[in-house]
Amino acid sequence: MLGAGTRVTGRVTGDGSVRLDGSLKGDVQITGAAEIGAGATVEGNVHAEAVEVSGSLIGDVSASGPIAVRSGALVRGELKGAEVSIEPGSRVSVRIDTELELDLGAAPRRR
Repeated sequence: MLGAGTRVTGRVTGDGSVRLDGSLKGDVQITGAAEIGAGATVEGNVHAEAVEVSGSLIGDVSASGPIAVRSGALVRGELKGAEVSIEPGSRVSVRIDTELELDLGAAPRRR
């Protein structure tokens, strides 16, 4: 865990999961899940099993599992994951690389 008010410049690597609530300038490469808290700022690329962003992330994300961008988050970069969800109220400028399954509902009937 990188606590609120903590500032780190460098790379975060390791086995397991990490929660970031402070400021990080550098890449994250872990085997577990990465969670970027509401007050956190990350400037770097994130490689993890799953990624959840509630704060600010400027960089690319690569996940073998899901990527979730929560309401209030700011994300700029490329999102590549098994699935990507972006909640209303988030601010994103991203390129998404994932398999898409669109549910457009039932087609309207013509008369």
